[in-house]
Amino acid sequence: MIASKHCEVLRTAAGVGVFVAVCIAITVVCLTVGRKPSTDFPDTVFFSTDDDMLDYLSYQYNIDKKDGLLATWYHAANKKSELEKALMSSSMVLEADVNIEGLHTVNETNIPVMAHPPDVYSDNTLDEWLGAVLGSKKGIKLDFKSIKAVAPSLDILNKTSLKMKINRPVWLNADILKGPNVNLNIAINATEFLRLVKEKYPKVTISPGWMTLYVPQLPNNSYTLEMIKEMYDLIKDLPQRISFPARAVIAKSAWPYFRWLLQKSDRYSMTLWQGEKDPVTVEDLLYFRDNSQPEEIYYDIYEPTLSQFKEIAMNPKRKRMFYSGGSLQKFFHPDDSDALLIEWYEVDSKVALMRLLQNQNGMIALDVDVHKDGNPLAYLSNSSTMALESCLDLLYTSSSVWGVFLKIKTKAALTPTLRLLSGLYRSDLLLNPVWVSMDVSYGSFRSEGYIDGRQFIDTIITDFPYVTIAPGWPREVLNNGYTESLIEDMLRLVDGLWQDVSFQLQAVALSKAWKPATKLLEVSPSYTITVEHNPTQGEFKDGYSGLVDIRSHTETSVYYKLPRDYRNEFMMSVYSS
Repeated sequence: MIASKHCEVLRTAAGVGVFVAVCIAITVVCLTVGRKPSTDFPDTVFFSTDDDMLDYLSYQYNIDKKDGLLATWYHAANKKSELEKALMSSSMVLEADVNIEGLHTVNETNIPVMAHPPDVYSDNTLDEWLGAVLGSKKGIKLDFKSIKAVAPSLDILNKTSLKMKINRPVWLNADILKGPNVNLNIAINATEFLRLVKEKYPKVTISPGWMTLYVPQLPNNSYTLEMIKEMYDLIKDLPQRISFPARAVIAKSAWPYFRWLLQKSDRYSMTLWQGEKDPVTVEDLLYFRDNSQPEEIYYDIYEPTLSQFKEIAMNPKRKRMFYSGGSLQKFFHPDDSDALLIEWYEVDSKVALMRLLQNQNGMIALDVDVHKDGNPLAYLSNSSTMALESCLDLLYTSSSVWGVFLKIKTKAALTPTLRLLSGLYRSDLLLNPVWVSMDVSYGSFRSEGYIDGRQFIDTIITDFPYVTIAPGWPREVLNNGYTESLIEDMLRLVDGLWQDVSFQLQAVALSKAWKPATKLLEVSPSYTITVEHNPTQGEFKDGYSGLVDIRSHTETSVYYKLPRDYRNEFMMSVYSS
């Protein structure tokens, strides 16, 4: 840990120096103008209807950080009596339902009223509702229950904007796709809704959702990958901020797909909502919380569940529940993008593994093969073996922060390993990052004795897709380093995957040709690189230039799978230069 401590000292020293300089500068300025330093907003801040909701709430309600958990919501503020309660409440954002007066009756008009189906009448029109809400500092979310209500409502928003500055974010919500457990497509027409918003009132946050159904007494399905991709295809070219509403009680098992969606743009967020009688659990909410950034998810959840969730979520000492296919960097160092800070370990015995799990944190690398009884075995560095399931059990019970890198040594071991992982995942016993790696044969790097690349990918997708996929190249094809053809064919192999992918590179080969490998990081935010170097591949100096070259390109999205002595030398070089 010498290099790690050295790194921390250097960073701390630099940080203290900058902090002192900034403090001096602030003090001088403040003395000059005769007032105290302040981090407050100006006395008057004007917000646009398409601004970030958390920025607005931070100003109006003194939220000290951008965290969707700190935003509070009031449901169905429709009738005048309910709206009055909402305006008097501590809730920060008012959610109300917009319908057309007398919809599908002989008395149907073109007037938008605040009513949730089956109600089609209300004592409150949208015009009146806006007039009351704009006298407060509440945020606005309008939930359209009919496509007929959209155009006249947007006209009213335009008219209101001409008379007075709305001066807050406005969210427009509509269920535009058929979602889980719904047989008939009764969603609002997606194309028409998005067209009207674009033409009439585009400066908003769009909240496009799925029509869902949840029946406690019956088996209930979750969101599918196809549903998520269908939504993305509809909105991928829109310039607005977008917050996808998802029904919390049925969303947990679909988190891998929502995570894929959120990675597509930093303008995307998610709103977990609860039906009035949905049995949402604190544990499910913690799972979402632990696998996302604070600003990525809003929680439109009823009390007392919300308060119970907040109390536990804000405890920094609790053990987190991590998605096995999630980002390694966010798991270990969510506030630091330098992947060099993550340490990788190999162990030579069960005793050493148990000792390590008590005192350190990082990634444990295990070679995996299959026993004659069909169960996967972890091969430790002193040639002893241990049941892979036992290793994973130890990781699960450890109080430290660990991930596991599984290097599958034979084709026969892949399926048993994935099925073991699948069983643990279904039992909620796999709450650490899991990487599955093999050197594969494909295209220009097709080689005898290696698993076919497509077979490797397809087996993971079929047997257990909730991992980081970590393909490498056969060592026999790396004599000239990482050439254009090797990189292009690998990208072709993984094209279309929704999982995180970390390409396994060798430092010695990078020393021969490394620039083409940088293309691996340009295609998708879910792609990373792992650079390996160990004594079987050469002395530290043999891979040094490859390590330095890739480090010179970027400090993010590159992991370094190095033994401790190599890692210490490299860190000393990096942080002292």
